[in-house]
Amino acid sequence: MLRPTTPLKILAVAVALVGGLPVVSSAYSLLPLVTEEAQTLPADTIEATLGMDYFHNLSYPPFTPPGIITSQTLMALPLLAFRVGVGGWAEFQASYEMLYLHEQAGNGATNNQYGGGDARIFTKLWFMRERKLLPALGMRFGTKLPDAVRSTRLGTDDTDFAATALASKTLGPVTTHVNLGISLLGNSGPSIGNSFKAGGQDDLFIYGIALASKPLGAIADGAITLRLLGEVVGQTGSHYDNDLSDIRFGLQLIHGAGLLYVGVSTGLVSGSEDIGASFGFNYAFDAASLFKSEE
Repeated sequence: MLRPTTPLKILAVAVALVGGLPVVSSAYSLLPLVTEEAQTLPADTIEATLGMDYFHNLSYPPFTPPGIITSQTLMALPLLAFRVGVGGWAEFQASYEMLYLHEQAGNGATNNQYGGGDARIFTKLWFMRERKLLPALGMRFGTKLPDAVRSTRLGTDDTDFAATALASKTLGPVTTHVNLGISLLGNSGPSIGNSFKAGGQDDLFIYGIALASKPLGAIADGAITLRLLGEVVGQTGSHYDNDLSDIRFGLQLIHGAGLLYVGVSTGLVSGSEDIGASFGFNYAFDAASLFKSEE
């Protein structure tokens, strides 16, 4: 008889797999921020991320009519992600999460679910290095695949697409990152209520503005450094109450190729979370060394 796989078992297996990989000299991630930097990972570098996200009273999933859900807890546990640097100018990104959802409707009905969320596949291209006066420039585009089950409200069971222009510029002790783009959400209709019909899509303008400090602490082999990060990120222009806007603050502890991150967020509009938190571990390693023969 097969036993169900628990989130702790998934975490343990992922940690064991990542821990045996060959490292690179440093970590590159902006986690826990959602905003992307323009520069891609170096060629043959892979970043693996194992983490969790928590949101209280986020309007989830998209196309949930306002006022129907009175209380909601959403957790991504675990969240798994990989990024691969290709040729020094491109980056392939993939992520997947298991979701826990507990919510209560205004009529007293409750919904308690744990299951697979959606997979996301993106490509990032780096067009121009940072110059003395000009920022680094890039572009990121990709899709959310409809893997989550709509009847459980763990997702919309529809395909989304997003494309974003990226700019990054170092300004003294901090680096500024700006993301501007569009997000097209597939409209399969509300999974609760009947306030509108399925069809068409929701066209949104998405934005992110972030600041990241330089590593703070002793710059020496084996030293642990600290980095502080913050962002305002969101999407607007929705016809179906899918507008979101968050402010997020994060902290990174970096030791060589390993990076431990923690973040907290709060919403600036009614559809965003009252409070959010994220925690995880990011590890960078050399893909080329995986295929080298031992002498």
